[in-house]
Amino acid sequence: MGRKVILSRKGFDSSTGGKPSPLYADSLLPFHIPRADTGIFYKDLNAVGSENYLNIMKDLGINQFSETHLDPDLESSMMKNRPEEWRGLFGQSGISQGTLHNRGVGPGDLFLFFGWFKEVEKVNGKYRYVPDAPDLHVIFGYLEVDEVWDVYKDHIPSWAEYHPHIQEKENNKSKRNCIYAATPDFSKNSGQRGWGTFGYEKSLVLTEEGAKNRTQWKLPSCFQNEQSQFTHNIKVWNEGPDGIEMQTSGRGDQEMYVSRNRKVVEWAERLIVEGKVFS
Repeated sequence: MGRKVILSRKGFDSSTGGKPSPLYADSLLPFHIPRADTGIFYKDLNAVGSENYLNIMKDLGINQFSETHLDPDLESSMMKNRPEEWRGLFGQSGISQGTLHNRGVGPGDLFLFFGWFKEVEKVNGKYRYVPDAPDLHVIFGYLEVDEVWDVYKDHIPSWAEYHPHIQEKENNKSKRNCIYAATPDFSKNSGQRGWGTFGYEKSLVLTEEGAKNRTQWKLPSCFQNEQSQFTHNIKVWNEGPDGIEMQTSGRGDQEMYVSRNRKVVEWAERLIVEGKVFS
């Protein structure tokens, strides 16, 4: 059957968080969405060097949040005292999990996570958004699926019990709720982990250069004839010799694209094998 690629939108957006995640000195620092009573605090998440996420958020004028829904969780160094057996994890529930279930997403498939980013700089010891820098959709991480756990039916290993989709399961009993655990090693590159985050490179930017809206994308030519594999309503789809101009209508499903197109799979695998990866 072949593996599938999933483009999955995550992190702060205009309705949750309200500001873009920072692109700083070739680092992508995704702001995970706020959520009360998770027990996971922004102040405890490592970002750049010895700095934590909360300090960066405050510099950028984000003062109203303290706890986060840490998902996807893709960097071992983000939290202290990780168990030795820890692997990258991603949880999904509700309608979006229905999309993944109905499209048969499971072991061997490959998530590419993207979000809203904007360049920041440090001035007089404080971070600020670079004036007139563009708002961008950028791929910031990946996860190759090893196992899928139904939170209500399957045994969850103790090292994964911290995950928000476990901690919040009593609030989601009416919804589908699953966790995707990463492969220990990436199948296309021995010695590379099956999950991670990317350092910034232009090849990870989905937004078309010079676009006024971050939802105006320029996709590589491997996406030719793939319009039907997107879960969103698409209002612009122009295929040309140098790629595809695309724009969706509305926020749509978080899991916005699922396909086993061989050329798209090869494109995703190259991004991971050739990229600057942190796990």
